This record gives sequence, C-alpha cells and structure tokens, in this order.
Amino acid sequence: MFKPQVQRGMKELDRSAFNLTRSVVALRVPTKSIGLIKSDLANDVLRIHKVLNVVSDNSGNNDHKLVLLRPEITSIALDEGSDRLRTLVRENGWEALTHDVTMDYDNWSADDILKAVLPDPTQAPTAYEQIGHIAHMNLRDEYLEYKTIIGQVIIDKSPTVTMVVNKLDTIDNTFRNFKMEVLAGVPNFIAQVRENDCVFKFDYSKVYWNSRLHPEHERLINRFKLGSSVCDVMAGVGPFAVPAARRGSLVWANDLNPASHEALVDNIGLNKVQDRVRAFNMDGRDFIRQAFTDFYASTQNGPLSLPPIPKNTNATRSRPAAAKPDPQPIAVASRSFDHVVMNLPAIAIEFLDAFRGLFRRVTGSDDSSVNLPLIHAHCFTKSDEPEKDILQRACRAMGYPEDQYLELDAEVFYVRKVAPNKDMYCLSLNLPKSVAYAEDDEILEIGLKRKQEEDPETELEASDSKVCKADN
Repeated sequence: MFKPQVQRGMKELDRSAFNLTRSVVALRVPTKSIGLIKSDLANDVLRIHKVLNVVSDNSGNNDHKLVLLRPEITSIALDEGSDRLRTLVRENGWEALTHDVTMDYDNWSADDILKAVLPDPTQAPTAYEQIGHIAHMNLRDEYLEYKTIIGQVIIDKSPTVTMVVNKLDTIDNTFRNFKMEVLAGVPNFIAQVRENDCVFKFDYSKVYWNSRLHPEHERLINRFKLGSSVCDVMAGVGPFAVPAARRGSLVWANDLNPASHEALVDNIGLNKVQDRVRAFNMDGRDFIRQAFTDFYASTQNGPLSLPPIPKNTNATRSRPAAAKPDPQPIAVASRSFDHVVMNLPAIAIEFLDAFRGLFRRVTGSDDSSVNLPLIHAHCFTKSDEPEKDILQRACRAMGYPEDQYLELDAEVFYVRKVAPNKDMYCLSLNLPKSVAYAEDDEILEIGLKRKQEEDPETELEASDSKVCKADN
C-alpha cells in the first residue's frame, strides 16, 4: 500500500511535501468490459482515496480504458494477483502495462499524514470527541510540540470540523468545565448538537458536554414513563431534562453553573418544552430540599397535569411505534418526584445525604400517599468490587447501616471506562423509607459522625451537641 513520504520533525504543515508519484500495473481493456472487471476483480483493483482506478488510455478514443490494479501487484505477469485476474486476462487477451499515479495531500488520511510526521510511526493521535463543529482532543505530553500541525490535519481531514481544541487540565468538580486551547481553526466555542431528537446549543468553554454519554442519556430517558415527574439535580445544559420533557415527563432541572443554567433555559425554549420543564440555578442539596417541598405543596389540591405532546414532534419514540400523540392532557399522578437524576460522577453519591429525613420534613408525617423516588446517581469507582464499593458509599452518605448494603433495593449499571483504572457506573436506588423518614436526632448524629471522620477535632463539638440537646 502506498504511504506518504516520511517528514519527521515537521512542525508547520507543508502540504506539498506529501506529493507522490508511483507506478502501478494497469490493464488496457475494452470500455464495455469495465463493469465485469469491477465486479469480478474487486480485490485486484486499486483502492486509494480520491484516486480514479479507471482512466483514459491516451489513445484519443473511448473504446478502451486503463483499469489500475492494487500496488501489491508489481509485475505485468500479474503473479501477485488472483487466479481469476490471470484467467480473464489470458482468455480476453488484455494487455498489462505500467501507469504512473500521482497523489498529493488530499489522498492521504489524517492517520497517514501524522504517522509520516510524528517520531513514533506506529501510532498517531487522531482520536477526538466531536461536539458540533468542535473537535476535542486530549493530547499526551509527547505530542504537544506537534499540536499545531495535528490540529490543522484534523480540520483538513474532517469536513464538519472547523476548530480543534486540546484539554489543558482536569474537569472542575463544581462547574464541570475545563481550560482548553485552540490548536487550529477560527475560535468559536458556541456549539450546537443534536441528541435524542433534541437540539442543544451552548458555550463549550463554559459548560460540560460529553457526546460519549449519549447511550446513557437515552437509557435513563427510556425509563421515564409518560407523565413521570423527574428531579434533575445536576442538569447541565439539559441532556436528560429536555428529551424527557419532550417525551411527556414533568421535569424540574437545576445546575449550579450559571453558564449551564443559561444554556439550559435556552435549550428548553429551543425545543419548545417550556410547559414541562422548570429551570433552577441553585446548590444541589438546597435544590433537592426545596424542590421536594414545593412539589409536594403543589399537589395538595389534586394531581398535576401537563399539556399534550404536540403532533409535530417525534416525542413518542419511547412509546409503541403504532401509537399516536395523546391529544389529552398528560396526568402526573405522583405526589413526589418519581425519579431523581444526579449526573455528577465525581461527587453525586455524597448528595444522598440530602435525602435523610427529607420526607419527614416535607410531609410532616409518614404519609403513605407519597411515593419515594428512584434515585439515579452516576459515580466513579476504581474498586475491584465496584458494586460493593458503590453501595457501601451510598450507605455512608445516607446514614444507612453499611453492613446491610445488600438489603438496598438498588442496581449498579456499568456505563463506560473513563481511564485505565477508573470506571463510570450509575447507581439506581429506591430511597429507603427508613432514610426518607429518619428522625432529626438521627440526622444530627449521622452528620456529626461524618464530620468527625473528616476532622477529629469535632469530637468535642459532637459531645457538646448531645449535651445541649439533652438540656433542651
């Protein structure tokens, strides 16, 4: 197979350096036989990007053409070709000759070009995540001195990419964004992507978006039924909230990052789901407490309802194929959220502490008419026993007996590998009643115990708190 000439050490892209002329074996055949050759001899014919394998024979007429053969066939005796090739040539008396093929930068792939340039020819950093017109790369240190040429080659070889960026640091756990530098292209961080029949627009330099999570977004959305109520605590720009609402769920969505909240509001409008989504810009724990309180209060006068799904949407994707959009209002029968989504894998499990005693404070009693939510918390683990590790961490956060982790009504779903020794999972947990209706003194004790584990000097504070409670 032809490869571009080696250009080790090239730092600024010189496209002319990749011009190449090579001789190949060709068959001079009647034009009417070309179809037969392409079907019967497909494995013998030349296959190079943007190189014609049928060309004029320079005789001035169209009665005959030259069919170019793959470069591994080097002799006009066709020894390296297939038996079928030699048989057809012999039976038809076709002439085998040599023909010069000229190739240039456009004929080579990004992998071809970068392997010709970089010090290690066995690999090339051509992998990237595409977000709209942006290609996001994570270049290793040894490639940084070649970053300019890498970025330009990616743009040249990817028709839908107009800017290439490189990640400079780790993701911030608070706002879930990271610093990046532009390697090539005109700086424009406003990206627009389509996912789950929705359009999302955002400033990629200020918010978090990962296209590799599309299957996970869709998996959870498909668990929400028509009329489900969803509390999306770390909603980002809306990859769960907007499609869920578009398919007929009531969603309260929150994100602490002002830029994410702004994009979330814009995407709600862009996808015309204003009547099914409320957007908030709060701390996650504060939002959980406030959202459950307000939702319960809003159901005091009867069940909630939503407008029907418009007929001109594709929002019935999660329903049977033969079903038509329901022309009637959508009933939201639950008195509390059916689902809670916490998509902040680095720390989401820690937010489970907000649910301890939450329903006692919301309802004032053990209200049997109020449903407890199914909580979907994304998380990372490096453990050899991921399910045990995740369930025990959840127990610690909720103040649930850690030695009883197997008694939780929960499932741990593998999402993806994010690093060689780091995996992402989704914990789907039915909130235990004992956690939801925990007494205030139990909540205080658990909180002080967790604080003590983090700071031993709080032991006196814990003792003083118990004394004060007894005196009162």
